[in-house]
Amino acid sequence: MQYTTLALASFIILFGVYTATTSIKSPDELNKLKYMRDKLGMKTGTIVHTVAYVLVPFLFGYFMFKAGANGITIQDFITK
Repeated sequence: MQYTTLALASFIILFGVYTATTSIKSPDELNKLKYMRDKLGMKTGTIVHTVAYVLVPFLFGYFMFKAGANGITIQDFITK
């Protein structure tokens, strides 16, 4: 078990959780969400923001957490 990898994975997942809850409760606080909604429209901007700032961190954090639980270091996770 690699504790550094697990810690980084947890931080990444928490970033996704924070972004998801903030975009639901108070979307005006997220400047990137406002920018994407202005440039791409309400629906498309929200979808792009959700994929980029919620789904990608969740998935990356999940796979990194699994790697850390299996004893894989951050360097091995990224390079191999």
